[in-house]
Amino acid sequence: MLANYAVDPTLFARCIDLIDSIFPGIKKIAITGMKYHACWDKNSSPFIIEEKGEIIAHLGIIPLDIILNRKSIRVAALHGICVKESFRGKGLFKQLMQEALIYIENNFDASLLFTDQPDLYKRYNFTVLPEYDFVVNADDSVKVKTDLRTLSLDNPDDFKIIHRLLSDHLPLSNQMSVINETTIFILDTLDKKIYFSPYLNALIIYEVMLDTLYIKDILSQKKYKLNEMISLIPENFNKVVLQFCPDKFNDQTYTPALSKPECSIMVSENFRFEGKFFRYPETYRC
Repeated sequence: MLANYAVDPTLFARCIDLIDSIFPGIKKIAITGMKYHACWDKNSSPFIIEEKGEIIAHLGIIPLDIILNRKSIRVAALHGICVKESFRGKGLFKQLMQEALIYIENNFDASLLFTDQPDLYKRYNFTVLPEYDFVVNADDSVKVKTDLRTLSLDNPDDFKIIHRLLSDHLPLSNQMSVINETTIFILDTLDKKIYFSPYLNALIIYEVMLDTLYIKDILSQKKYKLNEMISLIPENFNKVVLQFCPDKFNDQTYTPALSKPECSIMVSENFRFEGKFFRYPETYRC
């Protein structure tokens, strides 16, 4: 059944204990996120099944506003789907999915989820959408004196910068962007570095591994050329990979390469991506 965290003050603790028993580490992330106003219980609608006051099955729905094919749509992101091990094989997973899908049909334009077990969801008309990385030809990038600095969520001024740009920035892509979403971004970047350029007034989330620069997200209020951003990154690298749809950076050429993320994205029938090469932004996976 659909429950409400605001009505029952014990509900979140009971749900997160079950989820953490299936996906270890989730509780720590959720509790840490609360320090930074990224509150799971204020963002997710839980479908639950109880047995003698114990939560034995859970499915959460987080509402997402996204840009898909240049249009704004409202999407339900299914997450934290689990059944207590001793209660499996009793149809509880099926019951949760059926109830949630009826709710989604009446309140959302489409739905998505992330999983390493896609066969579980194919019977509910979810399909895996292949994702691509985009290898950039960045030979003409010239390093300049950088003003990039790492932001800290524990620093009040940095905290304000992060939330300001999360609430007011250009869509990163016209093909596929998540907009105005703070909670998932904060939870996904707790173990990542968030870089800020005062000159560009932009956040850049990236990693350099094995001489390759992986750019995961860019939050900016103005449109910049990709080379302007790459030139500010001080680390040494000989390859640049974008992990989002790069359609708005038409100043660059790129080569799509099939990606192999840890969890596949699955989408409902009415989530129709019209581009050729899809990528869900790395900072909004749930």
